[in-house]
Amino acid sequence: MVDRMTKEPQTISTMRNAIKIFMRSLGVLEGKKAFCYDCTYAQCHVIWETAQENKISVNELATRLNITKSAVSRTVDDLVNKGYLVRNPNPNDRRYVDIELTEKGQKAFREIELNSRRYFEAVLEIIPENKRETTLEGIQIFSSALYQVLKKDVVE
Repeated sequence: MVDRMTKEPQTISTMRNAIKIFMRSLGVLEGKKAFCYDCTYAQCHVIWETAQENKISVNELATRLNITKSAVSRTVDDLVNKGYLVRNPNPNDRRYVDIELTEKGQKAFREIELNSRRYFEAVLEIIPENKRETTLEGIQIFSSALYQVLKKDVVE
C-alpha cells in the first residue's frame, strides 16, 4: 500500500511515524528530558560515556557519540562550567585532555541511571510479557540497521 500524500510505501510511512512517536515520547524533539536529570540529551550522553570509563578523551567521546569533536568540546565546556566534569592533561601525551566526572557529576550519573532504569521498567511493564523478548530483539535489529546506514552515510 502507498501513502496518498507522499506516494511512499506504507512500511516507510509506518516506520517514520513510529520513530517520530518514539522520539517524542523520550522528549528528544521537544527538548524535554525523560531521565536526564538537569542536563540536555547531549550532556546526558557525555556524562554516561564518561562514567563508563572513569576518564575519557574528547576524541573518544566524539567517536562514541558520532558527533564532531567541536560539538563534544562545547558540551564538555558546559558540563565543566556546571561542575559535572573536570579536564586533566593526559599524563602520557600532553596534547590530549582526559575528561573525568567530579563528585557532582557522579551524583548526576547515579540520578540519570536511576531515572533511566525507572523509565524503561515502566515502558517494559506496559509491553505484554509474551512480546517483550520479540520487542527487544526488534529494537536491537533496528538500532543496528540505523547505525549501519549512518556509518555508510547513505542519506545525503
